[in-house]
Amino acid sequence: MCIHGNPSGVDNTVATQGKAVVFQRTDYSKPPSVRPLWDFPELPLLLVDTKQAKSTAHEVSKVAELKKTHPKLVGSILDAMDKVTTAAAEVIADDEFDDKEEDSLRRVGELMTINHGLLVSLGVSHPRLERIRELVDHEGIGWTKLTGAGGGGCSITLMRPGVLKEKLHKLDRQLEDENYQTFEATLGGDGVGVLWPAVLKNGTEDEQGGMEIDLEKFLNAEGTKGVEKLVGVHGDGGEREGWKFWRAESL
Repeated sequence: MCIHGNPSGVDNTVATQGKAVVFQRTDYSKPPSVRPLWDFPELPLLLVDTKQAKSTAHEVSKVAELKKTHPKLVGSILDAMDKVTTAAAEVIADDEFDDKEEDSLRRVGELMTINHGLLVSLGVSHPRLERIRELVDHEGIGWTKLTGAGGGGCSITLMRPGVLKEKLHKLDRQLEDENYQTFEATLGGDGVGVLWPAVLKNGTEDEQGGMEIDLEKFLNAEGTKGVEKLVGVHGDGGEREGWKFWRAESL
């Protein structure tokens, strides 16, 4: 269970728009700064659920209390986290960044590691989160940090390219044995889309007829590949209209 006190709004913003955003709130009396990153690449993630209940409000209040006790020290940690975020955005925006190349991903991964260390210093990690990092680091699979407010919840691991399947299977077994749950995910995917048109032509423009995509057909499609085959993402060889997304950037 996750309890929010004063949520930032980042989750629903990214889920709707897709890709990623740079979120900054320096003055709580004013609206936050939210800068979309429309060119954010799709990055492979391993999401691990600790199954440890946590309260976002509780974790936030812990940091607030720590800052009240040690204002300069905690302020410097928060400033460092801001610099890490800025550095990550700059790395990804660099023309030489290649989301398939290990050196590029390593630069992002190192910043994730630094960010996690700063969060640990604020006291918002949890032994089960640190156990995930231990197992992932031991196998050399990627770079891991807690996500959300910490205190439990989930971790994310930026996957190192070319990791052997045997290593991934070994990690999955270890995590399952210790009552974790894993999900392979993608960071930087599209947001809300519209399936259009509802009737797809199976021939040329001169031919009559088509295939109507109703709710039953859509729900019965098996996985992403099944949906793509059904609606023709690539236009079925150019002979019919495919699946069109109306993204937030074009509205």
